[in-house]
Amino acid sequence: MPKMESFIDRSIGLTVITIYGEVNPLDLFKCIDHYYEGDRTNLVLFDFSDAIFENAGPEFPRKTLSQKERYSRKGDRKAFVLPIPVEKDLKGLLQEYCQTEANESNLDVFNNLIDANKWLMESKDAHR
Repeated sequence: MPKMESFIDRSIGLTVITIYGEVNPLDLFKCIDHYYEGDRTNLVLFDFSDAIFENAGPEFPRKTLSQKERYSRKGDRKAFVLPIPVEKDLKGLLQEYCQTEANESNLDVFNNLIDANKWLMESKDAHR
């Protein structure tokens, strides 16, 4: 079972959710659900950089994902920091799960925190 920590920095409108330990594919989606259920900001960083993915092939279990309503806001920015080679295999699935297309929100996947933070902060004032 992975460990999850989260905090909100209201001064810049950012939620950071950090996950440590062994992570299976469904844990990834539980972390996203945690964000959507809580008090959230329009910028979010999901940090899996210190997580160890179990069974992390490109075939994640799409059929087991719930069809919950996820209310991304227009212009939201979600950055996921995932270990290589997992990161690029998941972008489409994460976009589908977070329903970014329907709400014109933004989501990208990175392999390091620096690039993810730069992307989130490049126009942060527009997302408050």
